[in-house]
Amino acid sequence: MLPPLYAQGNRKYEIGAKGSFRFSIGRERANNYNIDLFGGYKFNRHISAGVGVQYVDFGGTVLPGGIERVYVRTNNYRAFRPYVYGRYDILPSRKWTPFVAARLGFGIFAKSRLSYGVVFGYDDSDKEDFAYLKDLDHTLGIKGPVFASIDVGYSLQVGKRGSKFSFGFSLDMQPVRFEYNHHKEMRTRFSFGPTVGFTF
Repeated sequence: MLPPLYAQGNRKYEIGAKGSFRFSIGRERANNYNIDLFGGYKFNRHISAGVGVQYVDFGGTVLPGGIERVYVRTNNYRAFRPYVYGRYDILPSRKWTPFVAARLGFGIFAKSRLSYGVVFGYDDSDKEDFAYLKDLDHTLGIKGPVFASIDVGYSLQVGKRGSKFSFGFSLDMQPVRFEYNHHKEMRTRFSFGPTVGFTF
C-alpha cells in the first residue's frame, strides 16, 4: 500500500529543480555550471531521498599532447549525470530551515573536439616542424567515473504544503578520463559555488 500523499500538511513526495555555478578549485581552472531535475520521497520531517539527473557544462582545459613540445586544448565538454541523493533538514519546523544534502552518481559525457598546439616559448619556425598536427585525430573521448557532491544551505518554506526555495553552496568532485590520439589523461575536477533551487 502506498503511503499517503500528504502528512501533517506536507507532501510525502517531492520534485524540484536546482541550478549552480561553480568555480574550479586546484589544478583545473575552468569553471562550470549545472542544472538539476530530481524527485524523491520524504521519510519523515528531517530525511528525504531520491533520484535525479544533472546537466553540466565544464569549461575547456589544457592537456599534455602525448608528443614532445605539444599541448592539447579542449573545447567545453558536457555531460548528463544521473545520481541518487539524500537530504537532512535540521530544523524543519522553522520557516528558514538549514539543510545538508549529498549526491552520488556517474557522468555520461558526449564526445568533444580538441586542438593541438606547439608549447609556448618557441619561435615560429617550430610551427613548421609540427605542421602535421592539423592531420591528427581531433576527436576527444571523455569518460566520467563516479562523482560526488555535497550541498549546505537554507530552505525557505512557501505555502502550506511543503513547497520551498533553497539557497546554499555546493562542493563537487568529478574524475574525468580524457582519451585522444592513443593517449589517456586522468584529471579530477573539484569545484565550489552557489546553488539556488525550488522544491514542491
